Amino acid sequence: MSGRQFVLVLVALAVLAAAGWAVYDWKRASYEVADSRVGQKLLPGFRIDEVGEIAITAGSGTVTLVRSDRGWTVKERGGYPADVGAIRDLLLKLEEAKVVQAEGLTDAIRSRLQLDAPGGASKPDASGTVLELKARDGKPLARLVLGRQTTKQASVPGLPAASVPSGRYVLVAADPQRAIVIADPLAAVAAKPQQWLARDYLKVERIRALEVLDPDGKERWSVLRPDEAAGWKWSAPGKLDGGKAQDAASALYAVRIDDAAADASDATTGLDRPVTVRAQTFDGWSYELRIGKPAPEDRYYVRASVTGTVPDQRTPRPDEKAEDREKEDKAFAERQAALKAKLAREQALGVYTVLVPKATVEPLLRERSALIAVDKKDEKKDEKKGARKSAPKR
Repeated sequence: MSGRQFVLVLVALAVLAAAGWAVYDWKRASYEVADSRVGQKLLPGFRIDEVGEIAITAGSGTVTLVRSDRGWTVKERGGYPADVGAIRDLLLKLEEAKVVQAEGLTDAIRSRLQLDAPGGASKPDASGTVLELKARDGKPLARLVLGRQTTKQASVPGLPAASVPSGRYVLVAADPQRAIVIADPLAAVAAKPQQWLARDYLKVERIRALEVLDPDGKERWSVLRPDEAAGWKWSAPGKLDGGKAQDAASALYAVRIDDAAADASDATTGLDRPVTVRAQTFDGWSYELRIGKPAPEDRYYVRASVTGTVPDQRTPRPDEKAEDREKEDKAFAERQAALKAKLAREQALGVYTVLVPKATVEPLLRERSALIAVDKKDEKKDEKKGARKSAPKR
């Protein structure tokens, strides 16, 4: 080997050594920086009461949750009220989340952990869910990309071990060089507007009378009861099946929605010619539930309205004792506040068209003939006739 060749070899070795040291130093620095985050808050200084808007974006779409004087609403559903409990649960998790693992990021690692933002040139299987938090004045508070969930093995006696979600990879916009793992999979975070809606719609209590009208305004059937302890009755011929009448009344006790139909016309939803359900309560409130056309996924388009008043003062019982007055007054005040809030909320919902499960409205859509009680003797006769007709001829 000539002297020149020897020098070239030494130079090449020096370059390789320098490159190796640079890679080692980069990895060491990366791990040191990553390790410094373990145990710390995911979002240092984050405060729930500052949040005025939450935007969730994924390949499936976008949902925007907005906080205003009316409370939390879902923008993509025409400002329909949002599920406050679900929103508070998410914000609490973000406030309390701590880093359990952190590592340096490269483009390859980012895609593998599904930490690419959706859209643009990102591949669907490499992108995650973007979660943006803003203040009421629009000021950005935090931006996260929720990536792949982490898993752990869970075993139940008698069953094979299975992988269950245990956490999630997160990319914080303010710290773009690290992939962070938190100990919560945040499984409920989805870019689906219907998932964030407040599901409770109506709760019609203490029904006194119930009437169902056909689209042409003709009465289909009506029932009533003189007091809450009495059974349901109707004045028309035929014996009423009290159980089916109660089914219809119970259907109004806890009406929950599947979704809200923003910007849908009455002609499209069938609410221009609905089946109308009217309910009168012992509290003097009047409800009207209009049921439109069947909708996809076994649902119906529905819109409701309510009118009523809340008593301003309590009428003491004739035999009421002085020592009971304070207790009764307190109970009345609490009941009064609850009724005012309920009336205001249900009246506010009257501007929205919602989608209600078919099973909820089915008892209300029955024809009058379906509510007539069948005599057991006649039922047995019909069964015998049916048996004779189906018996094979000899």
